[in-house]
Amino acid sequence: MGGNPIQFDYSLLLSLVFPLGFFAIVVYFMLSIIQFLKHKAITDKQLVEKMDELIKLQQQSNKLSKP
Repeated sequence: MGGNPIQFDYSLLLSLVFPLGFFAIVVYFMLSIIQFLKHKAITDKQLVEKMDELIKLQQQSNKLSKP
């Protein structure tokens, strides 16, 4: 008797695991980018609002300082 007649071929398993792992990494990366861009849009909007307030305050102070 020469060993186990049923042998498992790991090449099939590896050929399925690597593409699925790569796909999972790509999906995770894309979701991270989407989340980052949403957060960036919110912070950019807040920054623009603050800059508008500062510009208005600067213009008001310039009007008051001119005789």
